[in-house]
Amino acid sequence: MPDTGCRKREAPRGTAGRGLTAVRPRRLDGSGGLTPRDAWGITARCHACPRCNPPAPDMASVETPPQLRAWQWRIFWLLWTAYASYYLCRVNFAVAQPLILREFPGWSNAQVGSIPSTYALFYAVGQVINGTLCARWGARHMMTVALLIAAATNALFAFASTYPQMLILWALNGYAQSAGWSLLVQTLANWTTSARRGTVLGLISTCYTVGNVVSWLLAGMLCETLGWRAAFWVPSLILVPVAAVFFLFLRNSPEEAGLPPVRDDVGDRERAGASGGGGVADELSLPAILRLTFTNRVLWILAVGFFCMNAVRYAFMNWSIQYMADFQGRSIKGSALTAVVIPLVGSVGAIAAGWVSDHWFGRRRAPVCALMQAGLAAVCVGFTWVPRGEWVLATVLLGLAGFLIYGPDMLMSGAATVDISHPRAASIATGFTMCLGALGSIFSGAGVGWLKDLTRGDWNLVFYALAGLVLVAAAFMVSIWNARPKGAK
Repeated sequence: MPDTGCRKREAPRGTAGRGLTAVRPRRLDGSGGLTPRDAWGITARCHACPRCNPPAPDMASVETPPQLRAWQWRIFWLLWTAYASYYLCRVNFAVAQPLILREFPGWSNAQVGSIPSTYALFYAVGQVINGTLCARWGARHMMTVALLIAAATNALFAFASTYPQMLILWALNGYAQSAGWSLLVQTLANWTTSARRGTVLGLISTCYTVGNVVSWLLAGMLCETLGWRAAFWVPSLILVPVAAVFFLFLRNSPEEAGLPPVRDDVGDRERAGASGGGGVADELSLPAILRLTFTNRVLWILAVGFFCMNAVRYAFMNWSIQYMADFQGRSIKGSALTAVVIPLVGSVGAIAAGWVSDHWFGRRRAPVCALMQAGLAAVCVGFTWVPRGEWVLATVLLGLAGFLIYGPDMLMSGAATVDISHPRAASIATGFTMCLGALGSIFSGAGVGWLKDLTRGDWNLVFYALAGLVLVAAAFMVSIWNARPKGAK
């Protein structure tokens, strides 16, 4: 039996006397559970004994064992690659959209914009359903299936010839892709400590910025050379081997890899339940977990703010290429090359936002979000001053917009949501936040298209509307200015 440091009270394996609980022991070096696999055994711990219950260590300064560090990097890159691959079959529609309008001249901007809006609606529904299922099945199985469905819908979309066919296929793609971010966040939370969560999520958020860039560049090249349909069937071929590798090598938690638990923002019993270890959290029924989630006032404020934020983000994603082509006179390939500054500079914004929230604001995410959103509102208004043909100036503003969009987006949908949620409900809480965000992004498709039709192609009203939405999001973040993770000082 491993030594827990207490000589007064020990119980045989599988027993618990009065004042004793069968637990996994801590190491005496204060590393709070980061012990080698062969040092683990079930022993007895005295609730009152200070030697059995040492103060929680500063997890930011704990040295991670090499075996665990290797697994953390493995999980990081598997999640990074899988979610980046999603974007190959997600934002390719934005590049093909101008060519679809040319092939079907009878369709209005609002009609074509309704295709990504339908995607967003089913993405929202899927966030709630898949976020709940994640608690049972985990990312390994669910993301694998979702990658294969996304590949199939894109391959079929390449052969679609009617408006209903496109709507149905893109709706199915939206549902499949909803089994992504909430699963990623839950899995990453299982493998990291709260002290590093903002930084790690900032780093992994580069997956969807890089995926966006690669998708737009690939789709732009394919549209120019093979036509817009190739922008759908070629990416679908890439997702199949990615799904296979993901399934073979991912593990949902350290326990599945035979390692000790890593999360430090939950107690021993909560941690056991969060990772399927049979603790008290396991006794919570699904209705109880849902009640803990949906009675969380801060989560509601965060989610409604994300509703507004996502409307702005996806407006830039869905229409920036159209803006550069129609208003600035660029070709489709040139517009795609120009618009990639949004996710490219956005990746810097996401990393910076995570680091700043961890190190300058004491793990408070809301102040960073509010400040960046105020700057984004100013950039949106700045677009109304850009004349036709000034595509270089427009590109600079697109880059600034990307920097100021992706920081709050990553924090609100990732670190901030996990910080304030029950450990067993991280995926459900993230799914709820992403659900409201997806509902907000419905405006970015049909809503922006309707504004363009209303003003006969004028973009100024669109940018003023986006500025207003992002200011509302900033106001919500100000209202939870001091929210932070459990145990943060």
